Amino acid sequence: MMGKTSILLLLGVFLVTVGCGGGEAPKPTKVPIPPTAPKPVAKVPAKEVPRPDAQVRVEPPPATSYTYNPQGKANPFQPLIVEKPEAPPPKKKVETAVKKEKEEPGTPLERLDLTALKLVAVVWNISHPRAMVEDSSGKGYILSLGTRVGKNQGQVSKITSTGVIITEKVETADGKFRTLETPLRLYADQ
Repeated sequence: MMGKTSILLLLGVFLVTVGCGGGEAPKPTKVPIPPTAPKPVAKVPAKEVPRPDAQVRVEPPPATSYTYNPQGKANPFQPLIVEKPEAPPPKKKVETAVKKEKEEPGTPLERLDLTALKLVAVVWNISHPRAMVEDSSGKGYILSLGTRVGKNQGQVSKITSTGVIITEKVETADGKFRTLETPLRLYADQ
């Protein structure tokens, strides 16, 4: 048995030596390259070197001045699209027999009838008293003295702890105007 093992071992060593190419690698052969004719070189004329006794003057390029005239040109810092706010419609003036000017209502508060307003808050013990009213949709408005309210060009004339007094000039059936004070009460029982 020992003989078979040693034979197999020798056979393995022999195969490894033969398989790995135990010899030297072939050397590369040199291929001769035919000589080429040299390319003709273009003759460049030699530059003249200034003599040291001659002065060389370097003149700066002429200065060009440029001035910008923006006349007729767009401003590059302005946006290209500008939304212009709508101009409020001019207030129409209607003259009556007594030459009382009546203006169209301008604010949403001036378009409402006084009966549609509900007083919800009052701040009265300060230098500029304020009150808050709501319209029928629940939208709130802040009133101060002089605020215009109602369709008849009423103005807030007084703000007290119990409510707000709005003064209106109303035209009577005979064409005369009279002052009408409409109170808006904070509580119904007052």
